[in-house]
Amino acid sequence: MRSVIFGVDGLTYRILHPLIERGDLPNFKRLQAQGCEAVLESKYPPVTPAAWTSLSTGLKPAKHGVYDFWEYEEQQERGAGRKSRVQTHRKGGKAIWNILSEYGKQVLVINVPVTYPPERVNGIMVSGYMTPSTEVDFTYPSTFKEELFRAVPEYEIDVDLRSIFRGQVKEGKLRLIDAVLRMTERRIDLAMHLLKERPWDFCYVAFVGADRLQHSLWEEIISLDTRATEYYRMLDHGLGLILEQLGPDDSLFVISDHGFQGASSMFDINEFLLHKGLLKLQSSELRDKAARTASVKYKLKQLGLLSLARRVKRTLKASGIASGIVKKYGGDIYHPLLTDLDWQQTQAYVPSMSGFLGGYADIFLGEDMAPEQLAELCEELKQQVNPNTGKPLIDAIYTTEVFGSGPYAPAEPHLLLLPTDGITFQMKLGNTRFWSELSMVRGTHQKDGVLYAYGGTLKKGFKAPNAEVYDLVPTVLQSMGLPLPGEFDGRVLHELFEQKAEPSSVSGEGGLARRKLQKLLEA
Repeated sequence: MRSVIFGVDGLTYRILHPLIERGDLPNFKRLQAQGCEAVLESKYPPVTPAAWTSLSTGLKPAKHGVYDFWEYEEQQERGAGRKSRVQTHRKGGKAIWNILSEYGKQVLVINVPVTYPPERVNGIMVSGYMTPSTEVDFTYPSTFKEELFRAVPEYEIDVDLRSIFRGQVKEGKLRLIDAVLRMTERRIDLAMHLLKERPWDFCYVAFVGADRLQHSLWEEIISLDTRATEYYRMLDHGLGLILEQLGPDDSLFVISDHGFQGASSMFDINEFLLHKGLLKLQSSELRDKAARTASVKYKLKQLGLLSLARRVKRTLKASGIASGIVKKYGGDIYHPLLTDLDWQQTQAYVPSMSGFLGGYADIFLGEDMAPEQLAELCEELKQQVNPNTGKPLIDAIYTTEVFGSGPYAPAEPHLLLLPTDGITFQMKLGNTRFWSELSMVRGTHQKDGVLYAYGGTLKKGFKAPNAEVYDLVPTVLQSMGLPLPGEFDGRVLHELFEQKAEPSSVSGEGGLARRKLQKLLEA
């Protein structure tokens, strides 16, 4: 019994279902009709590094140590600043490819995010998103890199967004579509090369194109524009090729790390915390300058001139006059905001800008913040309403406990905020009105991802209850008839199977040691 995980970053039923109904995606329709379909929830938080690592391990962040694109050092003492660094690999916990390698299964791991540097596995690993470039050793074994480029010349890990969006926005969007299609075609070619040329029991391949397109082209894609949705037809083609490789006992899981939505409004969470007196600055100079800029934008909008000002800015940018500004700030959207804070007096702040496109806000709280202050903050956040639409800001508020328990649990308390559909968070300072409208609808992450389960002993045509990202690993192991080596934060989705299998968990290191010993004796 073999298994394939077909992962797509940001895939959402908001796009899939209309395209299936239009007849564009025959292979996804096949999964819908002959397999199981469920919403795969990703909430803690719905951001690429944390969600993919949870999908791959069955563990919450407190056990694998990935919360964001950035890892933040703990404060050594009250009032001291914090440093940050990019995180490209989990800190702990076993991924499904580690578990299967220990069972002696042959694995193929292709482009799964947050897997650099590549790990030693019983098979092949090609690192995915967060890998610096293809110039580094991004395969295991390292010698496979040569074979990879022979089989798939010009293979890409990801598209270069900065070079794509130089010049006019419309031209950049067309270049983005072409670049994503080229990258995806090569990803499919590599997957098929490995599935046909290498022995395998398990294949885990990840595609990132949906996320890249939906952030910039949400309006075109949600309207089902033929050119903008070409990617999904290519994805369906790749899915069909993989389905051809499966036998009657094999299973396939199509998953996404989170869903997507279109956001037109922003709430400036750090400005709100500053207004509440919970965030303190060492100097107000930069913030005051930002406030003046925000005020000018607001007045231009009131006069109906903001769109004109933005067109002029884009023209200057395209002509190169504004290239210095672009060079300074372009591509730094995720960079942490850890400067100018008065660490001695700050009680609440959001350091990471990942939540702008990620559709969430992770508030770091002071350890000595009074319970009454925390309750008051939560209540005031729940009362915030978009003045233009009447929509409440908050869909859900979670406390630190949602990250689970484990060696990498946060040292400080947190509040994790998920906004109502159509809203996202801005982390910069200066907008004293807190609310603002985006110049165009932007695609942002949303908690409801995709799960299809097909083949083997899985049910046919079954609309399943919601699942969580942590449930994937134990369910895949169950589909392969393998015992669960220890505890997961997720569960086996027994409801997906024709018959509920007997519990197959073998808990603790002792059980794993016995299995390893048995394999040695049988060798």
